[in-house]
Amino acid sequence: MITWLKDKYYWFENYKTLKTYLSNRKESKVLLFGYPKSGNTWLRFLLYNYRTLLLNPKEKETITYDRLNALQNNIMDRGTIFSPEEGFPLFYRTHKIYKKTYNLFEKKIFIHRNPLDTLISAYYFYKEREEPFLDDPKNIRRELHDIDFYVSYKIDSWIKFYNRSIKYADLIMNYTKMRRYPEKSFIKLISFLDWDFDAELVRKSIELSSFEEVKKMSEEKKQKYGNGPKDGKFKGIFARSGKEAQFKYELKKETINLVLERFPRFKHLYPNLIE
Repeated sequence: MITWLKDKYYWFENYKTLKTYLSNRKESKVLLFGYPKSGNTWLRFLLYNYRTLLLNPKEKETITYDRLNALQNNIMDRGTIFSPEEGFPLFYRTHKIYKKTYNLFEKKIFIHRNPLDTLISAYYFYKEREEPFLDDPKNIRRELHDIDFYVSYKIDSWIKFYNRSIKYADLIMNYTKMRRYPEKSFIKLISFLDWDFDAELVRKSIELSSFEEVKKMSEEKKQKYGNGPKDGKFKGIFARSGKEAQFKYELKKETINLVLERFPRFKHLYPNLIE
């Protein structure tokens, strides 16, 4: 009960702070949300590489993680109110769902990735910590080290997040379609945001935001932590591969079938990933 009251009070104060700040801003207010490890950061790289290129078309390198997080530094659930750098949008992100606060934003973008690969990536992200699975109940943390248990345990929370998110989204971005048709998907997003369109810069942004370029940058700039903790508590590599259908090699058939049974829309939303 005490935890619930603290949470309600936190979001009440969070809402008040953001409402006061956003109501005084004239530019479009944009919110990006998605379950952790759904391609949120890749989408942010695409958007902010593109905005960087609009200002300097001769740019030849992807922005760094640190630069990305400085440019897009507002997080909805933290209630931050940083003013954007000149030439860049007022853009928030979150992995949380809170309807009242969502309503403060004029354009809401939801990105989703197939739950099997999403949860595999989340598994490694939260496992490779000084204290693995710290946000989960203590009594099951040992069991969560088993990847099949982790996916089976988390699938209901993924489904709940997906079902709630599609109700609030003004634009839905499907990671599978983005990977298959990157230019078409990105142009759709730019149009939705009413940003200036330049076909050559779209192609260049996609190239600079590729997993190969981002991984190369993270190694050269010693930023393998990506969006993970920078204090050394995260021991892994934030951007692992971004490849689809990893689950075929990582999970037991029984686990895959369980997810397909719990989320029957899988084959419709992510065609060709399941034979």
